[in-house]
Amino acid sequence: MSGHDGSMERVGEEIASRNSASADRRPTAHALALLPTIRTLMAAGFISQRALAKELNRRRIPTTLAGKWHRTTVTRVLARLGLITNGRTNIGRSQARAADLRAKALASTIRKLRKAGFVSASAIARELNAREIPTTRGSKWPPTTVKRLLQRLERLDRVSHSQHHR
Repeated sequence: MSGHDGSMERVGEEIASRNSASADRRPTAHALALLPTIRTLMAAGFISQRALAKELNRRRIPTTLAGKWHRTTVTRVLARLGLITNGRTNIGRSQARAADLRAKALASTIRKLRKAGFVSASAIARELNAREIPTTRGSKWPPTTVKRLLQRLERLDRVSHSQHHR
């Protein structure tokens, strides 16, 4: 009779699983630390994994292991942050968030224009173009885009007010 009940294997497995769990926490913490930067980059139009990797490298932001960014390392970070669905970047959600951030950035300008008497979408578009404030893609403001911007700002304002009243 050997007297061995397998308890050493179970202890070894528990230690191994704890070590792998703690190894998984480091990239998650790193991913969370990168979240504001990634959101900023996505709002600025860096939506594809390759574009994000290139910009993170250009800004000399290190990976978890202090290496260079590649599409696959960006994919892993986006997955940890829940910004990837079914292996693909959830571009619709990312683009909506980016559009929300851009709208918030323009909110004070729009308020000032309205106070100055520019109320219609056409008048606001003319004034934004006169002030050389570009659209997301660097072009001129058509009234339709201003109309969508105003609708987005109204929606964001409603959401903001409903969250404050909870």
